[in-house]
Amino acid sequence: MSENADLERRALEALLRYRERLAKVEALEKEEATAHQALVEWRGRVDSSMCDGGMSADRSNLVKAGQDAISRLHNIRLAMSEATAELKSAFTTLVAFDDGLAYLPIPEATDSNVKDAGGSPEE
Repeated sequence: MSENADLERRALEALLRYRERLAKVEALEKEEATAHQALVEWRGRVDSSMCDGGMSADRSNLVKAGQDAISRLHNIRLAMSEATAELKSAFTTLVAFDDGLAYLPIPEATDSNVKDAGGSPEE
């Protein structure tokens, strides 16, 4: 196998890793938005409960729900931080292959690799 063909194969593998990490970050962004919305809705329930002078059991449930929502958002943000670092590393590797080859061997778009890339052929 020629050195150029080996570089192309490794560049394709790097591209696939990059696309996987990008899809992971995008999924975590959606998850974060959902968790943030749940926290906003929780805040509305807290405000409503304070106006209604709700019972202590209801407040206890609200406190627990708030703690759970904050914990979930925190965990998602930690995962996103890690996934973003992995994405940056994958991008750096991809740039190195682009520099080495002076191009990236972009595979033909197929239904499976477009779907695996998050559904966007531009990626």
